[in-house]
Amino acid sequence: NAKGCYEKILGQLLTALVGGSRFGHLSWWGHGIEAIRKTFAVAWLPQSASTLTRFWGKIKTLPMAEKMGEAGRKFAKTMWQWENIGEDNLNFDSSVLTRYGDQDGARKGYNPKKHGRKSHHPLLAFLGSGYIVNLWNRSGNVSSAHRVVDFFDQTVASLGSAFRIKKVLCDAGFYIFRFMAHLESQNHLYIIAAPLSRILQKRIWRIQDWRRLARGIEIAEFEMECRDGKQTTLHRYVVVRQEIAERPKAPGKQPFLFKELEELKNYRFSIMVTNDRKLPAEDVWREYRTRANDENVFKDLKEGYGFAAFNLDNFWAAEAVMVMNALVFHNLVHYLNRNILNPNQPQKQLKTLRAEHFILPAQLGNSAGDWVLRSGVRGQKFRGRICHVLERIMSIPHRLNCNAVGAATS
Repeated sequence: NAKGCYEKILGQLLTALVGGSRFGHLSWWGHGIEAIRKTFAVAWLPQSASTLTRFWGKIKTLPMAEKMGEAGRKFAKTMWQWENIGEDNLNFDSSVLTRYGDQDGARKGYNPKKHGRKSHHPLLAFLGSGYIVNLWNRSGNVSSAHRVVDFFDQTVASLGSAFRIKKVLCDAGFYIFRFMAHLESQNHLYIIAAPLSRILQKRIWRIQDWRRLARGIEIAEFEMECRDGKQTTLHRYVVVRQEIAERPKAPGKQPFLFKELEELKNYRFSIMVTNDRKLPAEDVWREYRTRANDENVFKDLKEGYGFAAFNLDNFWAAEAVMVMNALVFHNLVHYLNRNILNPNQPQKQLKTLRAEHFILPAQLGNSAGDWVLRSGVRGQKFRGRICHVLERIMSIPHRLNCNAVGAATS
């Protein structure tokens, strides 16, 4: 007598779309359930939070969670293939999800906003175009680069041999020589931010040939041998310094060794390591700056999709929910955003799309034996935009291979 998974997944998607951030918010869209049933051609939809928690709670082991991860990676691949993305940058980043109970894997570790609180520390892979292509949940007491080599190999395998990785971009948490050596062994170019360690600060202090890029921005580069165990490798570093007086909101850090140096104490510094010997230093910096969009994706996940709030006690169940929110829900809306709602424009986050497109008053009625949804949209301009969006959605040539429900009948 068990219900299928399609309706339960749909129920969670609808909860996220209307602004819910936990399973208990399932009831937020209950007043429109009849219209939703007709729209999605289903006879039943969950109306209790326990329906979803029992469903996800059945995923209790790594193999079961990996099946969900494989399905999520396959769905993500479908999305970016619809856009004919054959090459792109591959970015890696991690996030801290604060936990307030005794969930599996919740440990005390690095937590910049809630010091001393337990957390999970998931690892994500992004394309430069904004699609999330892989996700692993991890305990809160691990480093940003924990198991990143294995994660990288799985991500590359899921992308397929036809996809070309232009560059691998990471923040300073992934400044690990073993990871860089692994990328070089597979002939991948990378740009990784480097932490301002004491050794690098001393090397920056010796730079004399700073080159001006713009008002308050200067750049330089150097090569330095770095030892990892018994192996010594020559790395190329690109350094950018920005004058605080000219650019008070400039990113970067002010190294502690420079605070007393008159010629350096008024700058913020950013440093990157790369194995691309041909790319000019200013282009290395400009290309790395595109990675900043990953922070917007994390913000959208947390504020729009309840990424940190949809949580369960079991570690693998929590990972399965993260995969569904990130690799399925986010990528689906991201495709809609890029191709229908805001093509060739800055991408709007879900909390904005929700108010503009997803929450509209409507009434379900009947006309000559056909079900009709009468939308209460005011204003000719806005009504025209909604009609235009619906027409463009209907003209999408792609279809998902879904056999969860039967063909819709008129």
